[in-house]
Amino acid sequence: MKYSIGIEIGAKLTQAGLVDKFGRLLARKKIQTRKERPLQEIVKDAVDLVDALLDDQDLELRNIKHIGVGCPGAPDKDSENIMKNYVMGFYDAPIKEEFKKYYKFPIFIENDANCAALAESFAGAAEDLDYSVLVNIGIGISCGIIIENKIYDGFEYAGGVISHMVIDKNGPACSCGRKGCLEALCSETAIIKATKEAALANPDSQIMKLCSNDINLINEFTVFEAAETSDEAAVKVVNKYIDDLADGLANVANILMPEVIILCGGITSLGDTLLKPVREKMQQRVFHREVFSPDLKLAEMGSAAVLIGAAILGIDRSK
Repeated sequence: MKYSIGIEIGAKLTQAGLVDKFGRLLARKKIQTRKERPLQEIVKDAVDLVDALLDDQDLELRNIKHIGVGCPGAPDKDSENIMKNYVMGFYDAPIKEEFKKYYKFPIFIENDANCAALAESFAGAAEDLDYSVLVNIGIGISCGIIIENKIYDGFEYAGGVISHMVIDKNGPACSCGRKGCLEALCSETAIIKATKEAALANPDSQIMKLCSNDINLINEFTVFEAAETSDEAAVKVVNKYIDDLADGLANVANILMPEVIILCGGITSLGDTLLKPVREKMQQRVFHREVFSPDLKLAEMGSAAVLIGAAILGIDRSK
C-alpha cells in the first residue's frame, strides 16, 4: 500500500504524520519549531521527523506517494513559495524548493487553515457537505474555504483572508497596518491583550486574583474564568469578544453562505461557553436567516487536522 505524508509547520510545533488512502492518521511525530531560525533548518527538522516516522513504521520512501505541507501564510502556487506569513516571518520563502532537496515524489504546499478545512470536509465536521468555512483562532486568525468539496483560494491564491476584515474601524491596531481587524479583536493574542488592559484598569477585579496580580500569567482563558464569577470587568471583555467574533462570522456567512462554519484553535476548548452565545448572535445577523443560517460547530479533527488535510492534498488535486 502507498501512503501519504502530511507535514505541518506551525509557529509553535512542526509535525509529520503518516496517512492512509482513507485519510486516517496512522502515526505522527512532532518537535518545537523555533520559528526564529532560517527556513532551511525548519525544513530539515521536518525531514528528520519523516525519517523517524518511517523508521518506526518499518517503511521506506518508496512506500510514499506524495507529501503535503501545511504552513501559515499565502502560497504562490506557481513557484510554491510562501509569499507572506506575519506569524513566522516568511516572505517569498522557497519552501517547496527546500523540500525538493530531499524528495523526488510530488510535493504539495498549502495554507494550514486550508488544509484543516479540507480535512474537516473530508472526514470531520463538514463531512458530506459541499460548502464549509473553517476559522482557526490562534496567535492570529486564519480561514479555509471549501466550495463544492474543493479549496477556494481566490485569484492569485490570495483569498480567504477574513482575519483582516475590519470589524471596528476605530479599534486596536492590527499587524497589517489597519485598525479593528477581526484578528486584532478576536485572536488569542487579542483576548490576552484585552484581558491585561482590563486587569490594569480594574486592580480589584477577579482577573487580578486569578493571575496572582501578575498580568504576565494571563492567558486566553483567564477572562472567561473570571466572567463565570460575574466579575464586571471580565464580563465586559467577554461580551465584547463574543460580539466581535459573531460580527465577523456573520459577515463570512453573508458573503459565502456555507452550510457550516467550523471553529478550531485552543480557545475553542471552552466548548459551549464560547460556541452557544457566538452562534446565537451570529445567526441573528445573517441576512437570509429566515430561509437559512449556517450552523456553527467545533472542529472534529483536533490537532491532526492540518496533517491530514496536507496529506490528502494530492488526492484532492488529482481528481
